[in-house]
This record gives sequence, C-alpha cells and structure tokens, in this order.
Amino acid sequence: MFDRINPQIGLQLYSLRQQCSANLEQVLGALAETGYDGVEFYSFHDREANDLKKLLDKYGLKAIGTHTSVEALKTGLDELIRYSTVLGSKYVTLAYYNADDQAGWLCLCELLERAGERLRREGLSLLYHNHDHEFIPTADGERPQEIILKNTSPENLALEVDCYWVKYAGFDPEQYLKQNLGRVRTVHLKDMEKKERKMTEVGTGIINYAGIYRICAEASFEWVIIEQDDIYIDPFASIKISLENVKKFR
Repeated sequence: MFDRINPQIGLQLYSLRQQCSANLEQVLGALAETGYDGVEFYSFHDREANDLKKLLDKYGLKAIGTHTSVEALKTGLDELIRYSTVLGSKYVTLAYYNADDQAGWLCLCELLERAGERLRREGLSLLYHNHDHEFIPTADGERPQEIILKNTSPENLALEVDCYWVKYAGFDPEQYLKQNLGRVRTVHLKDMEKKERKMTEVGTGIINYAGIYRICAEASFEWVIIEQDDIYIDPFASIKISLENVKKFR
C-alpha cells in the first residue's frame, strides 16, 4: 500500500499563449477562478519578476517553474535564477532540443550537466521536457532520451515527461513513468484523439490518465501540469474540461 498525496494542478501557459500576449492578468484571473493551483511559464512577457509575483499573489496562484531555451541555459542563467527566486518557483525546464546525431546530444548533455549543477547550488532543479523525436533512434542507433539519462547525473537533471508525446512516439506513458520514476519530477498532461492522434482535453482521449495520475500521486509529485499545444474548442472551456477531469482522478 502506497501513501497517496494528491499533486497540485497547474497549467503551462503556452496553452493560452495568444490570450497571454493579449492580457496576461486576465488569463491568470480566469485560471484562479477555474480552480488551478499554479502556472508554468514559457515566457516572462517582458515583465519584471516582482510585477509577475504581485500578479500571481493577487490571484492566489503559485509559480511552478519556467520553460526555457538552450541559449538561455548558456548565457541567461543569472536571469533565470533571479526570476525563479523572486517568483518562488522550483523548476527550470529545457522546452525543446533536437540534434542530428549522438554527438549533438552528447554536447547537450554537457550543457545540461553544467547548468543543472549551477541551478542545484541555487536551490533549483533543471528538467528536460520531451517531444516524440527523443524516442526515435539517431543514425547511431541510440534513442536521445536514453542518451540524456545515461550522460547526465540524477542530481543535476530530472525529467518533465510529456505523456502525449511519449504516446505519439509509440510508447506507453504509464510504463515509461514507472521505469524512470526516480528521474521524473513532474508530467505534462494532454490527451490524444484515437483517429487522427490530435491533441485533445485530458480525459477525452485514449491515454489512461487515471493510471498516470495514480502513479504521480503515489510518488508524491508536488505538481502535475496540464498543457495542450493545439486547442480546437474555446481555449478557456478546454482548460476547464481538462482540470475537471484530472480532479476526478483524486
């Protein structure tokens, strides 16, 4: 029998990127009203860290972390650390990377190890967010996701597992989580339509999110994060449907 601690539920703001660009405060207010606990940034929207913190506090939302780029990990760590410290967030996550061969991925691993060590010294955690291509072998025959895990240390790099993209790559997200649970800190939840494999709201597709949520709860994850890159209905209705369905898994 496992102890079960229900994770808090956040939204990756990239899901509402057009709305955030138009009126970030309105988006945060809507998320608070809908019942979200926090947000994961993909951009700081040219706002000072203190201003963002005031907005979050105004609507009772927590900052989970932020997505970032390779370039920012190379040259912008000081700013990432400063924003994270002011916002009270824990995670800095590389949002996307790709390379043609094993050498390119090994170069990334060197960067992740250096950046992860620096962030760890500041009380932060570096995460890697996957898409589907990390599960496709390079010309050298090894999957990039495995290259990353083998060539970085657990103390300096963990995973943010995007369950949709694991499924899209032909793998079982539940099994992948179980097999790598010691390296995972949080997950992205978005569902998949059966016919065209398009993204859809959590709980309306073919991915067993009840099982995935149970794994996260039994592992005492602090957060699970809803993210839907492509939304085909009203965006605010979409993020409400996903939230309500995730809450049913508690």
